[in-house]
Amino acid sequence: MIPAIRWKQVLPPRLGDRLSVLVAITELWVAGLFELLVILPRKYPEATTSYWLSVALGLFLFVNTLGNLLMAMGTELSISSSLLPTVLKPGWDYCYLCQQNSPPRSYHCGHCGVCVLKRDHHCLFIGSCVGYANQRYYLICIMYISLGALYANYLNMEFVVENVSQNLHWTTLLASFTPMFGWVFGLFRPVSYFIAFQSGTCMLGFLAFTALFCYHAYIALRGQTTHEKRRIRDRSYDLGWRQNIRDVLGTRWYLVWIFPLITSPLPGDGVHFLKRGMVGLEEVKDL
Repeated sequence: MIPAIRWKQVLPPRLGDRLSVLVAITELWVAGLFELLVILPRKYPEATTSYWLSVALGLFLFVNTLGNLLMAMGTELSISSSLLPTVLKPGWDYCYLCQQNSPPRSYHCGHCGVCVLKRDHHCLFIGSCVGYANQRYYLICIMYISLGALYANYLNMEFVVENVSQNLHWTTLLASFTPMFGWVFGLFRPVSYFIAFQSGTCMLGFLAFTALFCYHAYIALRGQTTHEKRRIRDRSYDLGWRQNIRDVLGTRWYLVWIFPLITSPLPGDGVHFLKRGMVGLEEVKDL
């Protein structure tokens, strides 16, 4: 029986995580409004078909980015969401902080204060861990951030070149990467700085999140978590790229890219995992 996804409080408990989430969501809104209200009216002075297609594409990228971000934040990940045995099984660990038996691939997170099923890592920008139940949303979210930044760079190109070449000096460019330095010494005009900062954020965001998505897609296709890739170099859960995709994105993996609310049940329970060569693998592939 495939369990339903459980939900938790969306806002993270720790102040540091809340601040990082606030920064991430604020920048998403600022970047989206900047493209919609500043860039698009200049690129398309009249409401042509190209303008409305650009608006539709931008909204699609924005909704999927923000939607997957919120879903990743609100999905319950702790081992307490599953029925666990009271007897310590072979391959399991006992968490003295949670005072519970911890299944394979589950680890305690000091930030979240719980043991997380199939824990990958703790992400500051969602204020939560990435684990069994929300890895789908995290992976798709960073993919859409990368695509959104690429699209924003395309839209910004002409406007940024025109304004930056006229209004910015090297000191202002330096200040765009050190805002407090520029603000204290008055090295930029507010409008020019804002344009440079947003364009710089889009360029750096594209490079950073493209690399991040490629890395996490790579380990997902290998059936690994970050911990298994970096520390213990374990590939025993690699069931082939097709089944590995289903284990992360669910049985309707081909649809989840369209919208975050599309249901795609995961084929496992987050507690028990098949390994390469185990009997019953064919049954899982037929789910």
